[in-house]
Amino acid sequence: MTAIERKIIHVLSNNVVMTKLSSGKNSIAFGKGIGFKRQPGMAIAESQISQEFLLHTMETIEHYEQILNNVDTRIVGVTEEVIAMAQQRLEGEFSERIHAALVDHINFAIERCRQGVLITNPFSYEIRLMYKDEYDVAAEAVSYLNDKLDAGLPEDEIAFLAMHFHGARNRERGTETLAVVRLVATIMDEAKELGLVFSDSFSSIRFLSHLKGLIDRIRKEAHIKNPLLHKIKIEYPLSYSRSLTLSAILEEQLKKPVPDDEIGFLTLHIERLNQREHP
Repeated sequence: MTAIERKIIHVLSNNVVMTKLSSGKNSIAFGKGIGFKRQPGMAIAESQISQEFLLHTMETIEHYEQILNNVDTRIVGVTEEVIAMAQQRLEGEFSERIHAALVDHINFAIERCRQGVLITNPFSYEIRLMYKDEYDVAAEAVSYLNDKLDAGLPEDEIAFLAMHFHGARNRERGTETLAVVRLVATIMDEAKELGLVFSDSFSSIRFLSHLKGLIDRIRKEAHIKNPLLHKIKIEYPLSYSRSLTLSAILEEQLKKPVPDDEIGFLTLHIERLNQREHP
């Protein structure tokens, strides 16, 4: 079997290069010193590569080329190092869209910081609880970016990066991830009005995890049966009433019904949350 050859198209940093493969595809390749004193057109050996992302579509490649023409190469290189670190820490192969999207986002965020414009993330709390793994990796990423680029990125950027990582590993567009976060935030605000209390506790995280799954099932109309529904209604009337209120918001926002079985499961999570936060 003929080995695939790679030639450098762009040197992004000492450790990151963009290559053209003899198979016709492009890739972002990582390896210690892989770009050091190298020039476009030079060949690199597969043994030099520790990690590689293939860029499959012309749309992705063209978008990335546009980014390279308009963004400081140092920012591109360090951002690619951050993506490689996140891909190693998080399960699931990242979508190729993250390369151009994250470089574009970080470049814009750094510009804002240097201009003294501070953009806050109104959903930082929800994102931290909903996407804990991505948030933990994003915290490391922001620290790395600030160290390598003297970027001055604020803490709220952690939540923005966490959303990018979540979208990439689940192959969702940013607008889809944000729509779920916004809906969860709306439900949480209403739940607080109903007397529920949220914290960093396991019960709060479990409630949000169930809510994310519920939203996904409602969208796909793929629901689960609840054999305890009648008993739940009788034993937890207050939590069931709260569940009805929250389910009505879900129906209004998603334009799809929430089955009684799902309302019953949500009741159990509300009851459990209430017991944990009000022992």
